[in-house]
Amino acid sequence: MELFDIICGGFLLLFLLKGLKNGFVKELASMLSLILGIMAAVKFSGLAAGYLSGHVPEKYVSIVAFVAVLLITIVLIFLLASAIDKLMKAVALGWLNRIVGGSFAVLKGAFFLSAMIILIHSTGFGDQLFTEKTQEESILYKPLRKFAPATLSLFNINLNHLVPDNETEVDCIA
Repeated sequence: MELFDIICGGFLLLFLLKGLKNGFVKELASMLSLILGIMAAVKFSGLAAGYLSGHVPEKYVSIVAFVAVLLITIVLIFLLASAIDKLMKAVALGWLNRIVGGSFAVLKGAFFLSAMIILIHSTGFGDQLFTEKTQEESILYKPLRKFAPATLSLFNINLNHLVPDNETEVDCIA
């Protein structure tokens, strides 16, 4: 077992504990709130800017509108998630919510680690940071390096242009 495995394993354990504590509903909400918040802010910040134009200096109205829509969306998603979380506890499904939340959080952690590995390799520092010995002997290195591209290929998103060698290429699923 390499130092890389210990560090990544500890990181994934922290994600697991966080997911068990929060549950699936809140873990999903934390991920979706940012994605949906940005999408809503892009789509509706122009409308919000119209309402804010008389109350905010003109040079700041666009950014204030964007941030306002983003924050409102995030708060609404968290309120909805809290209500669903309470409902799941009321119907005695809290344990299932926590187990699935732990699993989902580990997947989020693995995706983050995978993205970091790809980012490091795409900058040219991968071979310096991850020695050949680590790349060959690590239990987690190869699966983590392939995880983000494989996950994104499920949504027809291809990262192969960011990966410097062909061994980690993942074909998009049509």
